[in-house]
Amino acid sequence: MNKNIFQIINTNNILKLAVLSIPLFINKNVHEFRVNQEMLLKFLLIMALGFWAIETLNKKKFIWGENSLNLPFLLLIGLMTISLVRSEYFAVSFKDYIIFLSYFFLYFLAINHIKQERQFDIFIQLFFFTSFVVSLYALLHYYGLDPYLKDIPELISTIGQKNWVSNYLAMVFPLVFSYFLLLKEKRRKIIYYLLLSILYAVLIIFQSRGIWISAGLTLILAIFFLYKFRLFNIFKENKRWLFLLFLTFVLITVIYSTQNPLNKNIDTMPQRLTSIYEDEFSSLNPRLLIWNTTLEMIKDKPFFGIGIGLFKMDYLVYQADFLQQNPSYLKYGSRSEEAHNEYLQLAAELGIIGLGIFLYIIFIFYRSALKFLKEKKEEKGEEEKLILWGLLMGITCFLFHSMFTFPFHVPALGSAFFIIFAFTFLYINNFFNLERQDQLEKKKNEKKKNRGKKSKKKQSQGRRTEKFKVIYIYMALVLFLMIVAINFLVIKPYIADIVYFKGIKYYNGQDYQRALTNFEQAAKLDPYNGKILYALGTNYYNLNEYSKVEGILERAKSYVRDKYLFRNLGLSYIKLGDYKKAEKELEYAIYLDPEFISAYLDLAYLYSDQQNYDQAIINWLRVLEINPDCSERYKILYSLGLMYQRKKMPYKALFYFRQALDSAPEDSSLIENIKKEIMKIESD
Repeated sequence: MNKNIFQIINTNNILKLAVLSIPLFINKNVHEFRVNQEMLLKFLLIMALGFWAIETLNKKKFIWGENSLNLPFLLLIGLMTISLVRSEYFAVSFKDYIIFLSYFFLYFLAINHIKQERQFDIFIQLFFFTSFVVSLYALLHYYGLDPYLKDIPELISTIGQKNWVSNYLAMVFPLVFSYFLLLKEKRRKIIYYLLLSILYAVLIIFQSRGIWISAGLTLILAIFFLYKFRLFNIFKENKRWLFLLFLTFVLITVIYSTQNPLNKNIDTMPQRLTSIYEDEFSSLNPRLLIWNTTLEMIKDKPFFGIGIGLFKMDYLVYQADFLQQNPSYLKYGSRSEEAHNEYLQLAAELGIIGLGIFLYIIFIFYRSALKFLKEKKEEKGEEEKLILWGLLMGITCFLFHSMFTFPFHVPALGSAFFIIFAFTFLYINNFFNLERQDQLEKKKNEKKKNRGKKSKKKQSQGRRTEKFKVIYIYMALVLFLMIVAINFLVIKPYIADIVYFKGIKYYNGQDYQRALTNFEQAAKLDPYNGKILYALGTNYYNLNEYSKVEGILERAKSYVRDKYLFRNLGLSYIKLGDYKKAEKELEYAIYLDPEFISAYLDLAYLYSDQQNYDQAIINWLRVLEINPDCSERYKILYSLGLMYQRKKMPYKALFYFRQALDSAPEDSSLIENIKKEIMKIESD
């Protein structure tokens, strides 16, 4: 009976589910696709931990294989755990901790349970199938043939963002290419040729500059490896197919890089490339700001970092300090939850110690790969080296792309990377030997069982029944803990997100009462979710329930950091008549964003009501300095005139009133008031 159960409850099935479900599951009611992916990742982690524990109890053996990466991975997990315990914002850190712990556990599952060549091939084919579905869905969405996501104009496919899709496909592409070269059967070769063409077409359509740069760097390394380890013979055998593939890629590049009916992109590839250097529209300058700010974090806490997952909490504060010293970056300032460079973010959150451990893992991995490529001299050596070459290039492209974006913080990408990473390490260390060792171990176990048959017969039936009862009690306990964990860590938070996004629809439609019902329900289900608390507090403000706003937004501060949160909290204090707290919150919002016009206006009106005319003038003038042509210009000029009039400075007041009159729209009701003020001054 136990054997039948464990044929169904198999850790390999957890890995298969991870490969298939995380990149392909979509729910359009949850606008942020990472939420879907995180839900599945946590669910699979709990299932995997539970089944692994049950399997260990059943076999009465701790399943753990020795290899050179075990210690550094355990050190990294230990460092993350210490960082979590020390975290000032435990709930925020715990979210990222669980995600990375899930990656590592998927890696350990693959390392310790995949021991057969057939299993390896199945997983590789699953990755190929998943990449095909992701690409096909992307094409359907691109040409408006997808009925499910037709209301979403951005290209997202099933993963949720075009850069993420490009990263996933670029990681799988080299491996598909390796298998394409190795196949002899014509029919299967055509299938792989078509798959490569579709993958390449989507990569061109999505126009991810980070992937193009990463792919270019990877291509240089790929050619070097081909030359260094003499893998060109297989290329010579496939020269006709390679020529056909080359022509196909050229045709695809031309189609999606020029203006024609098939190309729906506004920008062509050359335009996208040149836009990297265009000052106003470039993504380079904002990223330079993010990277420089992240370096400030590292300098501040170099050894152990600010804490796992806390980049999103501390970024605005460090950016504010950096902008004070470097005002030329002011126009690029914004909130960022990721560093857009995984190595810098790792160093910022876990210190140079954490980054050092991760880089050591990568070093051991590549050292083992190079050793494999050098020593492989058997008849099938060239084929095995080419498969490893494909695996390595996919991982290398991912690691290059990690310098420009945040793939480890996207569960569909991070989980795929660590599973492929595990399979590659298994391949390097020759899983065929593992298979033989496994067979030998089974034979030894069978011999032990045969030897122990006589002694087992002597055991009483009662004692055997008692042992089985104990095992089943442990299994029942594990299953109970799994159910509890799934309920609190997966089901409740995910339902909360679904209800939250439903509330957002009502909120955007200004149906605040119906939005309130959803936000309150979401907050009950997940009371530690900053975005839900922020939405609930803002909704209370729109319903004029200011006393509730204060409590909710003060709680939200512990889970999310945003300039609008502090502004809304300041506005609620104004309504409650607590002007000192209002001033403090609005000033902090401005500290986080020195060009936050709305907060300057709020402060100016607050100071005006308190008859602090000098401070009101300073804030209104700051708005005009930031944006001289803002839509509120004539109102600000009129307010400045009133301030100087109350300060008994009529000439300055007249100056601003006349400017306000010149700036005001013809249909503005304020024109009569401005004229009256001008006449009053001139008559005096």
